[in-house]
Amino acid sequence: MSQGNIYNIQRMSVHDGPGLRTTVFLKGCPLKCLWCSNPESQKTTPQMMYFENLCTGCGGCTEVCPNDAVTIQNGKSVWDIEKCTDCGKCADVCPSKAREMSGKEMTVEEVMKIVRKDALFYENSGGGVTFGGGEPTSGGQFFLDMAQAARDEGFHVTVDTCGYCPEERFDKTIELADLFLFDCKHMDPEQHKKLTGVDNTIILRNMRAALASGKEVHIRMPLMPDMNDSDENIAAMAAFFKEFGRDEIEVMPCHAFGRSKYAALGWEYRMSGEYTPEQLEVVKQRFTDHGLKTVIV
Repeated sequence: MSQGNIYNIQRMSVHDGPGLRTTVFLKGCPLKCLWCSNPESQKTTPQMMYFENLCTGCGGCTEVCPNDAVTIQNGKSVWDIEKCTDCGKCADVCPSKAREMSGKEMTVEEVMKIVRKDALFYENSGGGVTFGGGEPTSGGQFFLDMAQAARDEGFHVTVDTCGYCPEERFDKTIELADLFLFDCKHMDPEQHKKLTGVDNTIILRNMRAALASGKEVHIRMPLMPDMNDSDENIAAMAAFFKEFGRDEIEVMPCHAFGRSKYAALGWEYRMSGEYTPEQLEVVKQRFTDHGLKTVIV
């Protein structure tokens, strides 16, 4: 039975597809978006997160760490990231949950046992299962097996994807999905690479395949000030989607909700500033000018 790393399973979700849903978040993403709000999803392996504000300075972590990666200074735990091997022993004994592991190895059946708990809610609300990440398709056969298992049990399957996926695997995903929540970040390959670490050639190929498949596809755009909100980029998006008779895009304006996670990972937070209401209206007008309706999500 295939298995992989899951970093969260969110029950009773209402923002990841129709009805009440269970959203399964897989670790691992081929993109490194500057604005990523779930940085703990990027690596494929479990990793330590330390929330200093929750630390009580009890010292339990120092007693179990096999690598001397933790010390107590001024009543707080201090973490030496270079020495840490993400073994998770300190998280196991932390009474305040200041230390926790992001990511857990699970089998398909272990995931499905949780998914099945809400089967009645799916039926009554028109909901189902959503696979997100990270990038869910990065889970390879583990992801495909979960999607197949959910489909075999009659659950509506939504895939929340950036589209960066080998063609063969994505074509299999199209067969299994009922709905795609498909991110569109930038139309220019070089700009896309600057913002995410990869160009968009395979992404646009897979987006075309999804749009042409007859499956339901919602296009979503993380909207970032002075990064992808130019008139040129929006015009290019409009031209691309008009080929498929599409005139609506779900817009996700930038936010700073993930800032604390960067600190917990010991990573630098690189985003700054959010849209004012007035600035957002200016950008929304650009979509309108190019014939695209926007829905804020």
